[in-house]
Amino acid sequence: MKRLASITALATLLAAPAASAEGWTFLAGTKEGYTAKPAVSLMLGQMSPDNSGASANTIAGLELSLNCPLLQPPTNRIRQQVSLTRYDDNGFKMTNIEINPHYIVEVAPGLEVGGGPGLGYIITDGSAKNPGLFGLQLGLSAHYTGKGPFFVGAEWRYQFTTEGDFGGASKTDLNNSRVALKLGYAL
Repeated sequence: MKRLASITALATLLAAPAASAEGWTFLAGTKEGYTAKPAVSLMLGQMSPDNSGASANTIAGLELSLNCPLLQPPTNRIRQQVSLTRYDDNGFKMTNIEINPHYIVEVAPGLEVGGGPGLGYIITDGSAKNPGLFGLQLGLSAHYTGKGPFFVGAEWRYQFTTEGDFGGASKTDLNNSRVALKLGYAL
């Protein structure tokens, strides 16, 4: 897991000069003309852990998103999403804190689709000997914005996690997939 995160970080650092040469804007938030276009969303959905002892259950949370201040492509855009969600399976509680940049493309007026990687940290309830696990994610999203500041969206995300000690005979991961609907307001 650490090796994959290191390789991803290194690839990002090495790709930045090449991306800049092709019209990409590195450190976009410091450039004239950058607009953050922040939005806040309520999320409601279902998370399905891969662990056979856990069951699919409701997740709820909040998400703050904005145009990425670090990197922007010459066309379309990268949207940075920071989310906080809660999951409860018969008393086993998880809180996910995630950051997910999505490359966004407008496919029709007001309709955008996107996808990208993510990093997460999962905080579990007191039943675990090590209550925090790290996660790597892959997600897909779609959003529709009408004429007003409100929008609706949907997202699918798969998360790979490190292993933790939850009192069983061996360590286990909390790998999971989720589907969520979003109702948001563009600030």
